[in-house]
Amino acid sequence: MADSDEESSSAASSDEEELLLSETGRKILRFVDKIAKSKCFQRAAENEFIRRKFEDLSNTPLLLSVEVRELSGTLVVNIPAPPTDRIWYSFCVPPKLDLHVCPKLGQRELSFCHVSDWIEKKLQDEFQKVFVLPNMDDISVPLMHAGMDESLSSSWEDPAAAHR
Repeated sequence: MADSDEESSSAASSDEEELLLSETGRKILRFVDKIAKSKCFQRAAENEFIRRKFEDLSNTPLLLSVEVRELSGTLVVNIPAPPTDRIWYSFCVPPKLDLHVCPKLGQRELSFCHVSDWIEKKLQDEFQKVFVLPNMDDISVPLMHAGMDESLSSSWEDPAAAHR
């Protein structure tokens, strides 16, 4: 059994990159904080036109469109013996995963290559943590319980019911 929240070996190689990004993020936040505290910005924020634009921006949805262009690899499927309603699956090795992400601010598409590439890499790393052995994901197939005795089926789903 493996914990998908633990860092995998592929994620360990990107620790330096994450540290650099977090430091850069902190620098940007400090810079934005300094600007927000400046008198010039405070006066500008009191302007009705600018205030309305800030409100419009804060109510604008932030969307992320992800297109999976290709996913190919060897998949392992585990169907445990009855009584069960779960099928477990995972890739043996990291699959070929080609993603295209498109962040949007409202209807406007953001075209920052570095941001899109970073999001794609994070999604691929997370995919590997969840769907590559030793980690597995499962799906419930209620149809697998269709032919079972109802009392056996309900006691399997609720272990406390078996002792009543």
